[in-house]
Amino acid sequence: MRRTGLFGGTFNPPHVAHLRLAEKAIEGARLDRVIIMPAFIPPHKAAPELLKSEDRLELCRRTFCGEKFEISDLELRRKGKSYTVQTLEELKELYPDDEFFLIIGSDMLLSFKNWYRYEDILKYASLCVMTREKAVSRAELFEYCKNELKLLSKDFIILDSDAFELSSTEVRQKAKEGKSLSNMLTEKANEYIKEKSFYSGTSYEKIKALLKERLDEHRYIHSLGVADSAKELAVRFGADENKAYLAGLLHDITKNETNERQLKLFESDGIILNQVEKNNPKLWHAMTAPIFIKNELGVTDEEILSAVRYHTTGRASMSLLEKIVYIADYISAERDYPDVDVMRALAKESLEKAALYSLEYTLKKLSKSELVIHNDSLSFYNELVILGVSVKAETERKNANERT
Repeated sequence: MRRTGLFGGTFNPPHVAHLRLAEKAIEGARLDRVIIMPAFIPPHKAAPELLKSEDRLELCRRTFCGEKFEISDLELRRKGKSYTVQTLEELKELYPDDEFFLIIGSDMLLSFKNWYRYEDILKYASLCVMTREKAVSRAELFEYCKNELKLLSKDFIILDSDAFELSSTEVRQKAKEGKSLSNMLTEKANEYIKEKSFYSGTSYEKIKALLKERLDEHRYIHSLGVADSAKELAVRFGADENKAYLAGLLHDITKNETNERQLKLFESDGIILNQVEKNNPKLWHAMTAPIFIKNELGVTDEEILSAVRYHTTGRASMSLLEKIVYIADYISAERDYPDVDVMRALAKESLEKAALYSLEYTLKKLSKSELVIHNDSLSFYNELVILGVSVKAETERKNANERT
């Protein structure tokens, strides 16, 4: 009979103490394998700054890498609150011959009677309790299992975890402060968090301070407004609101740079401007901002960099995040051009309609002034028209207003 451990949690993010605890369970309970089970929504505690399911799943893969670990998305696929008893019922159907051991910390044991259908959990699995708090002795844990849970000695194991005290909350806080996580995460998990710029909530204040130094007052206020609008659109259309907010903050970070400085940034990144770009320095900040963000701020998430890169011209086949930042640039709170209310209304309805409306205005303005038009803008416009996006009613209403 295979001895299988079940180790569940929010894993937001999984850290080296989690890994050590699981390794000690394998050793002490002589487990053949441990199933790592990230929860969709944890029923026992609040989950602030909860990463997307796929990101927590990937972080688990990068943390629990040994041959005895199996990463499961069972609870993530089931969705809703992640009740352990339901998970064990499904696992028993999948692996009827396995003997299951539920791995929990001593802190969780002391609240175990509050778990949903806790008595049924004990029918499906033995408890593997890992000591985590020095204030609770092995003797006290033993007595709790025997007297409170009415367990026989064969139905529970109490093990010293040897895992140092560390919480995911601490990891998130260190990440916000920009401090090293190398002693808290496995190397591969640390790389992923850096790459995706996770848990950067409070570091927004540092970014805002940097923007205040680099931008004039009007542009600074605009950047804050775009960030807010991008976040609202991300919530509405199902994008990553943290990425949207960060891209919105940073989209104009090189807007007040001199042309000379921007040309040096192009040179440093090996970018050669085409003829249209050479003749339109107003486009340069969108191209130099990603260079600055990556090299000076260490933001390497390609989705964020690309959203910043195309926030001015747009392009064909834009990602959802790119469209959001592109539109947010037009509808931020401080904008007061004549059609801004139309744009805001369209943005609530459809990003594509809002984009087409903005493009019609921009292309008309550029052609009327005999200014060059970037191919990316033309490609974006053509794509939207070919897809059948239409804003005729809004355009006719605008023209009627102009005539009156």
